[in-house]
Amino acid sequence: MSNEKKFSKKAADEAAPKHMAEAAPAPKKKKRKKKKAGPVKKTFTVIGTVLLTLILIVVISVSIIAAALTVYVMQFRENTPIDIDLDSLNLAYTTFIYGDDKDGNQVELAKISRGANRIPVSIDRIPQHVRDAFVYIEDERFYEHAGVDWKRTFGAFLNELTHGMLYGSKQGGSTITQQLIKNVSGDKEQTMDRKMREIFRASDLERYRTKDEILDAYLNCVGMGGSCSGVQAAALKYFGKDVSELDLAEAACLAAIPKSPESLNPFANKEANRERQLLVLKAMYNNAAISKQQYDDAVNEELQFRDPNSETNSSEIQNWYIDMVIRDVTLDLMNLYGVEFDEASDMLYNGGYTIYTPIDIEMQEAIEAKYRDYSTFSNNVLSDPPQSAFICMDYTGNILAVAGGIGDKAGSNIFNRATMAKRQAGSSFKPIAGYAYSIENNLATWSSIYPDLPIEIPDENNPGQTRKWPTNYSSTGANNVWSGRSYFTFQALQRSLNTVSARLVQAAGPSNVFEFVMNRFQISTLTAYDADLSPMSVGALTQGVYLRELVAAYQPFGNGGKYFAPTSYTYVLDPSGETILQHSYTPIQSISEESAYVMNKLMQQVIEGPNGTGKAAKLNNVPVVGKTGTSQEWRDNLFIGCTPDYVSGVWYGYDDNRTVKSGTYYNTAQLWKNIFGDIADAGERTEFPECETIKELYYCSNTGLIASGSCPTGNKGYYKSTNVPPICTKCGDSSANSKNTDSTSN
Repeated sequence: MSNEKKFSKKAADEAAPKHMAEAAPAPKKKKRKKKKAGPVKKTFTVIGTVLLTLILIVVISVSIIAAALTVYVMQFRENTPIDIDLDSLNLAYTTFIYGDDKDGNQVELAKISRGANRIPVSIDRIPQHVRDAFVYIEDERFYEHAGVDWKRTFGAFLNELTHGMLYGSKQGGSTITQQLIKNVSGDKEQTMDRKMREIFRASDLERYRTKDEILDAYLNCVGMGGSCSGVQAAALKYFGKDVSELDLAEAACLAAIPKSPESLNPFANKEANRERQLLVLKAMYNNAAISKQQYDDAVNEELQFRDPNSETNSSEIQNWYIDMVIRDVTLDLMNLYGVEFDEASDMLYNGGYTIYTPIDIEMQEAIEAKYRDYSTFSNNVLSDPPQSAFICMDYTGNILAVAGGIGDKAGSNIFNRATMAKRQAGSSFKPIAGYAYSIENNLATWSSIYPDLPIEIPDENNPGQTRKWPTNYSSTGANNVWSGRSYFTFQALQRSLNTVSARLVQAAGPSNVFEFVMNRFQISTLTAYDADLSPMSVGALTQGVYLRELVAAYQPFGNGGKYFAPTSYTYVLDPSGETILQHSYTPIQSISEESAYVMNKLMQQVIEGPNGTGKAAKLNNVPVVGKTGTSQEWRDNLFIGCTPDYVSGVWYGYDDNRTVKSGTYYNTAQLWKNIFGDIADAGERTEFPECETIKELYYCSNTGLIASGSCPTGNKGYYKSTNVPPICTKCGDSSANSKNTDSTSN
């Protein structure tokens, strides 16, 4: 097989044409030499490669960053509270307190706020040209954007990157909506997080609120210089006008302020304000909000500003009456809303309330002047003088004037001794306790007779034994004074005999008198421990009593037996004009009209009687009824006095309960007259109300019964129709001396 193949190959070779066998071998191809690339081409190639790489890196990086930012922003939005509710914005509005002057004109007494003077005003009371002035200088696309003006935002961002080269100065990017968010949230930190929160909140707010609602809130809270916020407060501050009365030039002046409230308000820099006012007017004209004529007129108008010195100094110390009103309204807000004192106080100072008071402005000024003058209280110059308080009200409980301390008032909202101090009432408590109870319940009459002797009570230091109680105090300070003589009811009150007061309470029952005083005269400081003989007899109360409540308790003695709760305000309005607090003038008939009349006459004897402890309080033109009061060791000294127009009272003593040295101060009746006598004597009414059913009868000076023709008689007595003593039958004809006054019965 292999031989055949070899043969075949050889035969084939021999059979081939000769010329093929002799053909020359094919020539070899020449290799081309590669041209070397030039240096320029190499450079561009490298640059292109690098750029492409960088672009890819940037694209990848941006994609990664964008994805990360997207995740971050989405998470940030989820964790950011953006539910801004205009109905519950924490806007602080100024609260105003008003009273009437002597001509019946309503005047502003005070305005109070914490940090901001802001007066609420609804958008419908703000003229269109005022709204436009703020919109076109602060946010000209306000009605077009959805909370964020992206064009302005990016412009501000680029300007910041170029350090002001783009617009020539720092460019704000916040819309009115964003400014509102910043103002009401208090979120003003200069961070990217804050800006993002602001954007989210602004966008969210515009989804649920109209432009007018947003503009309304903005115009009520925008800073307008100093503590002034909002257009209404600014209109009053700079022009003395309501915002509804502002003209175009004035509106532009106010709209110029918010960019820099402390440097652009007209009181701080009138020229700078004028320069920006022209920008405001130009912006309004460029946006077709005003005509050329309106523009020219406003540019040429000379503004008339309010005198800056006429503004009430916010740091000025409030008078005693304003202090009292603020505290009273705060306490009532606590009860109304069920909040703590501090929260109620914040509500009052920031709530934009309007408070109306029954103050007598002239009386308040006169009383405070008396309290600044130390000579009102003493002829002596004392190195350590006591303190004092005074309060006056009418017969429906309206507090007309108050003073809480002697000397220059040290500050606002300080301790007021007339309304906040609990002090012992001493004998000034007697008329509303044993005497009023006994007269009201027919247990005593004008001429009931009582011995000036002590009663026997258990001796707490010696169980099973008794001791004599109480003692009487004399004008010299001596005690254990028991005369052993008998006195008529009116004489006992005139002399302020503790012994007779104790007998009245003992006969009535201390617990009965306690309930009577607490319910009929609304003494809030009483405790269960006061339902005893000593507290109800001589006013030795566990906690003491507020001067305001004690004075109010004397109202029934001058108005036919009615008690009205004392008040420093009549009603309170919230910013919407709704009445949230209103004083009720519903009286309690504490005692009957007849009882009130008898008590009035009894207490006149304290002033008119020859041995009356209150003789120094007697006035020339009007009658006075009243009662002195002194606590143990002369620590508390009082006089409560009623005239036909007023019921008032004074206290003096040391805050730390030290004894007041004898002779250093006027007696309390004289002190009351020093403080209030000239005011009370100028009252229009000259007499207390009469009671037609009262019986005016002569009494027997021996028995206190109604005198017969054979009885020696004292002066007239005053008797309730339901409690007229019987006619005396004990006096013989030989002793008859009709209508002759006994020496002990004047």
